[in-house]
Amino acid sequence: MQAVLLETIGGDITPMLSEIVRPELWPGCVRVAVHASSINRADLLVRAGVHTPAGSADAPSVAGLDACGEVVEVAPDVSGINIGDRVMAMVLGGLAEEVVVPAAAVVPAPSVWSFAEGAAAITALMTEHNALVTAARLQPGETVLVHAAASGVATQAIALAKVLGAGRVFGTTRSHSDSPILRGLGLDELIDVSHTNFADRVLELTNGLGVDVIIDHVGGPYLEDNLRSAAIKARIIGVGRLGGAIGTLDMEELARKRVELIGVTFRTRSDEEKFAIAQALRQVDLEAHAEALRPLIHRTYPWGKVLEAQEELAANTHVGKIVLEIR
Repeated sequence: MQAVLLETIGGDITPMLSEIVRPELWPGCVRVAVHASSINRADLLVRAGVHTPAGSADAPSVAGLDACGEVVEVAPDVSGINIGDRVMAMVLGGLAEEVVVPAAAVVPAPSVWSFAEGAAAITALMTEHNALVTAARLQPGETVLVHAAASGVATQAIALAKVLGAGRVFGTTRSHSDSPILRGLGLDELIDVSHTNFADRVLELTNGLGVDVIIDHVGGPYLEDNLRSAAIKARIIGVGRLGGAIGTLDMEELARKRVELIGVTFRTRSDEEKFAIAQALRQVDLEAHAEALRPLIHRTYPWGKVLEAQEELAANTHVGKIVLEIR
């Protein structure tokens, strides 16, 4: 079968469409015929050499971090999943005609979503559900600030925060041209950081009280103003570091406000922890909230154009997710 392999050519890691052996179905797993897989920041970090791909020199790894498709085979010890089910999952090697996925990692795809939408949603939904529910312990009516609001994961965070009962949801971006699209997700205020200090505007919008939850995809450069934006007993969740990893933190203000600063990542989680995140997401009625949570797709590419898709992601001109369609 075909898959996109991460080949090392002349010292550079390059994704290339190649032939591989069909994977064996293991106990506790299902086989999925993949229809779509999304492009993620981690794909760029692998190519840059920041993240090491899972393969070795004689067996390069398959690209992709997620997949959406149809179940075509179920291990005998698996129940509750049937052949023909439309599913999505975070899975290494998603850019292949077929993937074998632990049943515990599988999430049903809403029936009204396309396979591309399922691929666009799953990584972001798992990331942001974990950030909002497990890490931030979001309560109904609380205010939320989402940084880098036009990114694929952030658009999902905005919609999910509303579904989970958040009060006002604010977002930051470097271009106000995204406002109509983001407001359609339920965003109450879009702050253009190229013209406005977001902490000043947040304090103005909240009458000086600040926000309860900050979902930060930018990182170090925003740390100081995140703390200024935070309400007493707020939770700042560090999801991404698009702007860098190093920031300035006023420990006295952190203590005065009793703010929690929490970092999240999938890289240091065990398989069991990842399965728990998938199972927590399954507690959300995705079918009932399918329209509210329908992901924004910036563009789809055929999977043979994986390099072009990754280059568009690197250009940072997109709103929503970039997806590769496999069949």
